[in-house]
Amino acid sequence: MDIRIVSPNDYGQVHQLRDYCFPNKYTGPRREDFHYWIEHSTTLGAYDTKKVVGQLLILPLNMTIHGIRYKMGGIGFVATYPEYRQQGIIKSLMIEALQNMRENGQTISILAPFSVSFYRHFGWELFFEKLHYTIPQSMFPSFGKQLDVVKRMSFEWQDSELFKKIKDFHDAMAVSQNGGMVRDDAWWKRIERRSPDSHFAAYFNKDHLEGYIRYTIQHSTFEIQDFMVANYSAEQAMWRYITSHAASVSSITGVTSNHVPFGFFFKEPQFKKEVIQDVMVRVVDVYAFMQQYPWKDIHETLYVRIEDKFCHWNEHIYQINKSGHVSIIETNSIIDMHMLTLPITLFSAMMVGYLSVKDAVIYANQPVVEKVIQQWQWALPTEKPAFYEYF
Repeated sequence: MDIRIVSPNDYGQVHQLRDYCFPNKYTGPRREDFHYWIEHSTTLGAYDTKKVVGQLLILPLNMTIHGIRYKMGGIGFVATYPEYRQQGIIKSLMIEALQNMRENGQTISILAPFSVSFYRHFGWELFFEKLHYTIPQSMFPSFGKQLDVVKRMSFEWQDSELFKKIKDFHDAMAVSQNGGMVRDDAWWKRIERRSPDSHFAAYFNKDHLEGYIRYTIQHSTFEIQDFMVANYSAEQAMWRYITSHAASVSSITGVTSNHVPFGFFFKEPQFKKEVIQDVMVRVVDVYAFMQQYPWKDIHETLYVRIEDKFCHWNEHIYQINKSGHVSIIETNSIIDMHMLTLPITLFSAMMVGYLSVKDAVIYANQPVVEKVIQQWQWALPTEKPAFYEYF
C-alpha cells in the first residue's frame, strides 16, 4: 500500500470515502467546507494502485498551552473501506501523519477518537472532560432584573463591526485560557457552514465587549454553542439574556468544562449533567514542545525519560536546568528513581495540565522519590485545559 499526499485529481475519491465511512453524507455547505479542508490540510491517502482506499487529514490549527501558542495538527476524517481493513492501513497513515506533523513544526496534535484504546496505542491520551448540561424551564437560573447592554447578530444577518469585536474577543480569551484555539477567518467560515442558523449576543460594559454567546433555537431548545465571558458580571448578563427567551423555549443545553463549578450560583443547580471524554492530545515532538514550554519554578535540574514507540525521535532522556533550558542527554548515569519515566500518553496529559505529576507517576507505575515529584509539581503550571473545537 502506497501512503502519500492525495493529488488534487483524487479529491473526489476522498469525498467518496468519507461519505461511505461516516454516518451522514455531506451535501451543500458542509460538502463545500469539507472540500476546503481537503485542499488546505495535509491530506494523506493510502493508494491501492490508483484508488484511494484509506485517508487521514491533518488540519493546520493551533492551541494555547499555559499561555503559549503552539502549532497543532488536528487529525480528522480517518477512514478505510471495509474490504481493506485489518491490513495495517490506518497504522501506516498514523505513522506518516506523525512524521509529517514533526516536519511541519506541529509539535502537538488533537483528535476526537472513535476508540480511546485505539488512539492510545498510537500515543494520544484523553485530556479534557466536557460537561453537557440540560436545564429545564422550571430550573432556569435567575440573576435578577437589570438593563444590560446586549447587541445581537446572526450569520444570516451579520453586523461586520460587531462580528469583528466578537472574533477579537474570542481570540483574546482563547490565548488567555489553557487549551484555547485562536480562530482564523477560515475556521469561522467553517463554523458558519456547519451551523448557518447560529445567532450571537454580545454583552457590553461601557462600550467594552466583555462576553458573548453563540446559539441556535430549534424545537423549543436554546442550544449554547459558545459561551465566553471575561468576568462574573458578564456571565450574569448572558444568563439574563438567555432566560429572557423563557416564553419560547422549554430547555437550555450547552457544554462547559467539568473542572469548573458550573451552576454553583444557580438557585436550582441540580439539573441534568453528563460528562463526556471525546478529545485526545499528543505531543508530537517532545524536544521542540518543551523548548517553548512556560516552566514555573525549577528548583533543581529536572530529568525525564520518554517512551514513544511510534516516534523514535522522542525516545531520549531530557534535562531541564533551572533556567528552563532543555537538552537531550545520552547517558544512563541518572538513577531511575531520580527522574520521571513516562510513556508519551501520560507525558502529554501531564504537560497540558490534565494529569497531576503524582497521577502520571502512579499510572506509569515507575517508582520515583517524593522529592522529584515535588520538584516537577513546582515546575509545571496547574491550570486545567479546556478544548471546545470540533473537527
